[in-house]
Amino acid sequence: MSFRVSFILLVLLAVVGGYVVLFELRKTPEPPVRPPWFYDVSMDDIAVISVEYAGQREAFQSTPNGWVFQDTQEPVDNAKWGGIPLLLTGPSTNRVARATIDNPAEYGLEPPQSVFTVTLRTGREITLFLGYVTPDGLNHYAHMQGTEPLFLIASAWGNVINNLVLEPPVLVPTPTPTPTPDPDATLTPEETPEAEETPEAGATPAATPETTATP
Repeated sequence: MSFRVSFILLVLLAVVGGYVVLFELRKTPEPPVRPPWFYDVSMDDIAVISVEYAGQREAFQSTPNGWVFQDTQEPVDNAKWGGIPLLLTGPSTNRVARATIDNPAEYGLEPPQSVFTVTLRTGREITLFLGYVTPDGLNHYAHMQGTEPLFLIASAWGNVINNLVLEPPVLVPTPTPTPTPDPDATLTPEETPEAEETPEAGATPAATPETTATP
């Protein structure tokens, strides 16, 4: 093979190689597939949150002064309440387990283990049902009322919401401390106890009158 032919082959190889590299670099990477959302609402749109779990129910209402227990109108403990409304603005699912649910009881959805209802200020209600925990312990089987798919949602999310029933965020009033008397406090004249009169040293006690015998 002559030097000229070898040179031409090398040039062609370089052109083809450059084209392949350029083509690969110009490829647009596919965006990562995000897990679906149950729903997506604004935190300010939530009016009432109710949770049913283990045969118990707690409901919380949004008021101009903050969140309160719906039944008693007592304020919640904000330290325990924390970001609960934010968690319920739109929980993300990990994936769709099944397009439809053939046997809800198989997944703990008939009856459901937990029922979460978010009522919006418009009156619309969004209800989520949680079923059994998956065998790996990482997710709950979940279903949203009015839809068909069976979703997987993080078990940690479900545990936080269920805890609103197990340990309600009751606000415990701070006890008023009982005042402790000051031992160094000076008594006022009215408070000073009167000293008992004692006979002076050397004084002769008054004679007791003799009793006259009656004949």
